[in-house]
Amino acid sequence: MSYSLSVEEASVLASDVNNQVTAYGPASLSNLGPGFDALGLCISGLADAVSAWRTDRPGVSLEIDPKSPFQDIPVDASKNTAAIAAQAVLDQAGVSWGVSMRINKGIVPGSGVGSSAASAVAGAWAVNQLLDAPFEKRDLVEAVLTGEAAASGSRHGDNVLPALLGGLVLVSPTDPTSFRCLSLPRTLPIALIQPQVEVLTKEARAILPKLVSLRDAVCNAADLAFLLDAFQSGDWETVGKVMMQDRLVEPVRATLVPCYEGVKQAALESGAFGCALSGSGPAFFAVAGTEADAARVLDAMLEASKNAGVEATGTVTYAHESGVWHH
Repeated sequence: MSYSLSVEEASVLASDVNNQVTAYGPASLSNLGPGFDALGLCISGLADAVSAWRTDRPGVSLEIDPKSPFQDIPVDASKNTAAIAAQAVLDQAGVSWGVSMRINKGIVPGSGVGSSAASAVAGAWAVNQLLDAPFEKRDLVEAVLTGEAAASGSRHGDNVLPALLGGLVLVSPTDPTSFRCLSLPRTLPIALIQPQVEVLTKEARAILPKLVSLRDAVCNAADLAFLLDAFQSGDWETVGKVMMQDRLVEPVRATLVPCYEGVKQAALESGAFGCALSGSGPAFFAVAGTEADAARVLDAMLEASKNAGVEATGTVTYAHESGVWHH
């Protein structure tokens, strides 16, 4: 879909160059066990904020908000996921003016909950609002995939599409423009912890095996099918069980997270239905039956991480059904 501003529309925008939009890109869980590069879930409580305003100079310029808890991120517009996605939307709209952006990172970079994806969708959505929202969220899939590729080295949608669209998303690993949004029938309480260990997506992908056994591949395919059915049935106990049965990716990436065994064991002993890494880690998420259960599991996971010599932060979260938003 393409869109070009008329002279009249451009004049309206030019009349208020100080108009500012702030968009919020939410965090997301990816893989969810056997769904490597194919499954992601948007979650509440953590988000990146991108404020944007129009400039007469073409292109995208950006700065880091002084209030941002994380300052060490690229400000080069050719390397920042928010700026790349924003430029892609400007190109899609066919306008000649540019934007300035200010980023407040609310999601720890390299934490495994879609930090780069959150920035990409916030950047794209902020520009879309400056354009007076000509595009639906689904129209921005290409733009946000382009932004995410700058961080991960490839166009994969298991974080960026849930952050854009909300909820649970099944996406093709080979063609991330092919996807399905799946609904959850009831609230899913999740205990999420973020150990203070950086695991970069590119490095975590580099250690994965190039070949796997036929049996392991077949088992993972079957487990993903069972996992999807359990999600759509609201069967959180089966979700927890199946998400711990990945044979291909998590056993390898677990070696990058020093507190892995202790945190997982603590989650299960405190009543979690299941516990797994999100994406390449180091974030863990555990599925629980109620909010109170999730809070108890969270405390146990945080204590286990501390006992393993790794400080961590955590929260109880839920599926976020709407994805990126703005004001």
